[in-house]
Amino acid sequence: MEIKPEDRPEERPEMAPSRSSVTLWIALVAAAILVGGGAYYLLTPKEATDQPASQVEFQPEPLPTPPATPAAPPEVEEAIPVKPPAPVQQKETLPSLDDSDQLTREKLALLSPDGKLELWLPGDFIIRRGITLVDGLSRGIVLRKMLNAPAPEGKFLVNKDGGKIAIDPANYGRYSYLLETLESLDTDSLVELFHLLRPLLEQAYGELGYPADTVDKAFIGALDQILATPFPLMPIYLTQESVNYKFADPALEALPPLQKQLIRMGPDNTRRVQAKAKAIREALLKQ
Repeated sequence: MEIKPEDRPEERPEMAPSRSSVTLWIALVAAAILVGGGAYYLLTPKEATDQPASQVEFQPEPLPTPPATPAAPPEVEEAIPVKPPAPVQQKETLPSLDDSDQLTREKLALLSPDGKLELWLPGDFIIRRGITLVDGLSRGIVLRKMLNAPAPEGKFLVNKDGGKIAIDPANYGRYSYLLETLESLDTDSLVELFHLLRPLLEQAYGELGYPADTVDKAFIGALDQILATPFPLMPIYLTQESVNYKFADPALEALPPLQKQLIRMGPDNTRRVQAKAKAIREALLKQ
């Protein structure tokens, strides 16, 4: 299906998953090899010998014997380059959705050079959990239970000046490990994996109650949520209710949870996340 940039996901309920199976093809590239050749040899006739006169008296000179006609060289059939048949495209058979955890874990582990991404994956139902997470992100919701990503170390840092509370810029460094892992992911490999696992992703997405072939909208919608995150003026003021902090600016507090989380990470980190999201989005649309 063609991904349309203007597509946007709508608010959708979450549904319980069911199980089934599916297969996928992978295309391979064929190369052409040219062969051929041939040669021929020319035959050269021997020269005729001179004949002496048999009498002294004058006699008309005999006409010279014409040289023997050289034999025509044998015809050589020109070799025609032979193009070997293209190799048969092999189709990789995907496991069923219920049995897809091992394959998915192996493929995802290859996306990051240090293998840290594998540690973030849930123990089972990886594709079902993943598509549920993406569906939530497409609506600006962060379903933390769908991912085992480690929480930032230390406490959320704030500055207090009289009656005002603001986010401490020193707090932004707590998210460096997340940014380093995200930026280490190879964008092209990530998009290729999406297309490889697409039948399973569509099946899991259909189990949530959506048209299976619109799974693109969920991924593009999640990326658009990230790209739409604003950059508020600094410092960012907060209010505190009990042990929880809220944005003092009502416009910021009304943002989706995903965008509020990015703002809490700081403007530089947000730009880095948006740069990766933009690269992935462009790669998906190009495919």
